[in-house]
Amino acid sequence: MLESDLGTSTEVELDYPSVEIDDVSLTPLTGSFQTIRSSKGLYITGELYSSTETECARCLENVKLPLSIKIDDLFYYPASTAPPGEFGVGIDGFVDLNPLVRQLSLLEIPMKPSCRSDCKGLCAHCGNNLNFDNCECETDNIDPRLESLRPLLDSQTEIGN
Repeated sequence: MLESDLGTSTEVELDYPSVEIDDVSLTPLTGSFQTIRSSKGLYITGELYSSTETECARCLENVKLPLSIKIDDLFYYPASTAPPGEFGVGIDGFVDLNPLVRQLSLLEIPMKPSCRSDCKGLCAHCGNNLNFDNCECETDNIDPRLESLRPLLDSQTEIGN
């Protein structure tokens, strides 16, 4: 592509059963993107689809999250012309999409992923998963920082009776 005329484009299809990029595992990774030769390098645009496994923020069970990764980036050529934090085409003429796909996939993962919208989470006292078991823990709505005032509340209840 680097030897092509400006405006030349090519379509690339991806279909990988599994991809490991550092600490991110994507299974499967499919989709397509278009590469366009520009005066500054290679402009890449497209959409990839995958899923990754993470923990539910409420119950800590494993959950498989679908990801839609939108690519819209310029890879500068030569790489030395790339502004700080931007990507460049390698000196061998290859574009390494791994760092970009990793960044974009991490941005697609919600800050607090949940296994389902009605996840009940864990019991704050015994740690039981409330989606599967009801626990017999006493639910107390008193703030632990105000626990020392409980005797006043108890004496107030006794006076009222």
